[in-house]
Amino acid sequence: MGKTVPDSNKKFIDSIKIEDVPWGKLTTAYGRAADFPEYLAILDEMAEREKMEHAFDEIGNCIEHQGTLWHSTPFALIFLVRIYRAAAKRDESGNADWLAEELEDLFHLIVQCFHDMMEETEDEGFLPLFSDMLREEYLWPEDMSEEEEESRWEEDAYDEELFASIYHYSYELVKEFE
Repeated sequence: MGKTVPDSNKKFIDSIKIEDVPWGKLTTAYGRAADFPEYLAILDEMAEREKMEHAFDEIGNCIEHQGTLWHSTPFALIFLVRIYRAAAKRDESGNADWLAEELEDLFHLIVQCFHDMMEETEDEGFLPLFSDMLREEYLWPEDMSEEEEESRWEEDAYDEELFASIYHYSYELVKEFE
């Protein structure tokens, strides 16, 4: 089983800012996560329900698709968990309550994806540091042509350690919702 460095990972998760994540170099079910900062800001504001619903759908559909998690998933979850905690603390009903419920459902889905994957594989071989997933060797160049992207997907888009890390760290972020 891979070993983590809990204090280093907690410090990284607690201190990373949205602008520290190279979203345009992280994959999603439908391309890249370049628009995630905008969607996360909308969710964090909890102001306009229609915009919130759109932002939530865009992120939710991109970080999990048919039981598959993506490189952007654990990074989006860092901020979604923060947003959930802020929404859960609000005394008002409405947007914050709606968002907290939607996020709980998404977190349950992520937990299920992890368990489904563990039935097929072992939770081993993951990177010891959460931040290791941002090493340049794992990031996709922002200026890839469509042909280059298709070729990369056909060649196994993720190395085994990165793939295991995506599931492992996503689960670690939301396992309290199990």
